[in-house]
Amino acid sequence: MKENRLYLIIWGAALAFFALRIVVECIYHGEGAIDFAAILESWLRLVPFILLFAVHNYLVAPLFVEKKQTALYVVLTLLLLAAFIAWIVLWEERPEHSLMPPVPEPWDPDMDLGQMQPRMGSRPMHPASLKALMGILMVGGNLGIKIYFRDEFQKQELQRLERENLKYQLEYLRYQINPHFFMNTLNNIHALVDFDPEKAKESIVELSKLMRHVLYDSDKPTIPLSQELDYLANYVSLMRLRYPEHVNIEFSAPAQADDAEVPPLSFASFVENAFKHGLNGGKDSFIRIGVALENGKIIFKCINSRPSAPATAGGGVGMKNARQRFDLLYGDAYTLHIDESADVYAVVLVLPCKPVKI
Repeated sequence: MKENRLYLIIWGAALAFFALRIVVECIYHGEGAIDFAAILESWLRLVPFILLFAVHNYLVAPLFVEKKQTALYVVLTLLLLAAFIAWIVLWEERPEHSLMPPVPEPWDPDMDLGQMQPRMGSRPMHPASLKALMGILMVGGNLGIKIYFRDEFQKQELQRLERENLKYQLEYLRYQINPHFFMNTLNNIHALVDFDPEKAKESIVELSKLMRHVLYDSDKPTIPLSQELDYLANYVSLMRLRYPEHVNIEFSAPAQADDAEVPPLSFASFVENAFKHGLNGGKDSFIRIGVALENGKIIFKCINSRPSAPATAGGGVGMKNARQRFDLLYGDAYTLHIDESADVYAVVLVLPCKPVKI
């Protein structure tokens, strides 16, 4: 845990500081060996602080940080500090290796200037008072650290829950899209069987390619754009078999998709709606599908003709789910523009090359 590692670093640094201080003093005074007894004594002086920290960190502070028992925390903290100060006062340590320099004597004109201590405007703080103040500051610092790490943990937990919720929502929407899409495709093949069995066989082959894409790729949050383009190409081939006459179908895509990624079946709902709502019986109709990469963006366009009495193209389950998926994966980083006129329905979708919320 990061919090406990931080405490280990702080206390390790404190022990190292006291040991190093004794070592420097031994070297400065020309002693032949390091005074390990003095090091041990300096470490023993930290025992009251370590006990104060341990009791506050593991017993008292959780009352405030985790259980929100503010009144009980304040009472126990005051009692703990009172016990700590009483310990310091009753068991005052010897002045050897003290953290505070000795109180300077009155200035002597004959004193060597190198031995003079700088005089202060007031008396130095008593060592016991200094230790009591350090204990109070340590308790405050410990509480601040615990609150900080508590907030960080809550933020991480919230982000984890948001990611899990996003995953579940995407799974739910994906399982809605796939049956909806293949239901319409199977209906097309069923209609094709009646008047051209050979083309129906070709359609089944194309459909198997689509199903392979769904089975092996659509369970991932994103797939390479190239795979999604292959899926669109197979779908367009299937539709060309279904509508050989009176329908002008155009499909264009970049030769290289680089490392761009999209959610599986990102464009399927729009293309499906174009064929479902954009064909005008036996009259001439057109569907133009294009995908391009420009300035780190994926630009998808689908333009189709409209019959004289068009259905509501934007209100189907597939279109609604597509919008929800893009909201979950891209937030405000994508744009979806739909332009309707009397005889043309156009969709322009602009996506970043990588989803921003995964």
